[in-house]
Amino acid sequence: MVWNSLVVPVLICSGAVVPGLRAQTTEDTAVRQVVEAVASLQEANDIAGLDTLFAPNPWAEIIEGSGVNDGWTDYRNNHLKPELAEMQHLSFRFFNIAPQVRGKVAWVPFRYELAADTPSEHVDIEGRGTAILERRRERWLVVHLHASGRRKTPGD
Repeated sequence: MVWNSLVVPVLICSGAVVPGLRAQTTEDTAVRQVVEAVASLQEANDIAGLDTLFAPNPWAEIIEGSGVNDGWTDYRNNHLKPELAEMQHLSFRFFNIAPQVRGKVAWVPFRYELAADTPSEHVDIEGRGTAILERRRERWLVVHLHASGRRKTPGD
């Protein structure tokens, strides 16, 4: 029992554990920044910026509610661009972002809020999502995104 209580502090103090924790924290931060940028670049209607965050593969699915797009290009051209074109005064944010990084793969549950004016009404939505990212060379790219939301009810 005494041996265990001595080994852990020695490993931590000697730096055997800390570099691994630092590397994990650095990767968590990098993944979090990509996920945050997905929301902020959509809010800014910066399609070119978003192009740099998503894997170009056609198998990279993006799911919103029950709608599925096969690949970033399909989602960008057939869903996102038309949707953003209809929105005015868009406010969009991801929060409670909780990256889990394992080697070259990360999964990231998050919550989101979206508010915007459309030609027919004002929408105010809250939801949850999960992003899956893959590290390719020195960059993290979104390879899967699933978000589901509902309209906020008065008092939310």
